[in-house]
Amino acid sequence: MGCAAPNPLHWEDLRSRSSEQILRHDGVKRSPENRGYEVSFLNATYLVDPDSERITELAPNPERELTEEFQILLIRYLVSEYGGPIDGKSASEKDFPGGVTFFQGPHALHTPPIAKIYGRDPEAFQKRCGELGATPAPYGDKAMRFLPFPEIPVTYVLWKEDEEFPASASVLFDSSIIRWFQLDMIFTLVMVLTARIIEGRRKK
Repeated sequence: MGCAAPNPLHWEDLRSRSSEQILRHDGVKRSPENRGYEVSFLNATYLVDPDSERITELAPNPERELTEEFQILLIRYLVSEYGGPIDGKSASEKDFPGGVTFFQGPHALHTPPIAKIYGRDPEAFQKRCGELGATPAPYGDKAMRFLPFPEIPVTYVLWKEDEEFPASASVLFDSSIIRWFQLDMIFTLVMVLTARIIEGRRKK
């Protein structure tokens, strides 16, 4: 099921890439019917069909509405240059070239909903992130490491509310992410991840 569709230029870009280049990315394979590519994101699998210009979730929730931003993110992952293995070095969004200027105002990372919803309940935050395949990391009061794509780790760090400070949330990346995505797609990736995390809370 889909929402707004990506601009046709995104699809043209995807169709211009060779299958060999696209299939180098971990978590990507040809669909059995040769209708495009199956792509893993978090704990779900998607069919990206460049011929019909359609993206659908195969499992676990085929009825999920896919936002335009999410669909663009999947396409940009497929057309990205292979970024190589994980560096093992943590970086904030401000550590990337141009990050201090870019990630502010409307482009500040979309983390306030995490602090608002889970700032008094880090254990609920851990439980929800675990449902999406995240694992604990040694930061803050509670931190969870996601692998939205197999070689692109993203860690959410939650500091719980106390008598002196309000709750806050931040994000750490492996420094290799800049070889996969430009700054706008790093912003989009966090927006998508935050939406998936709080999606579970909204259903309750």
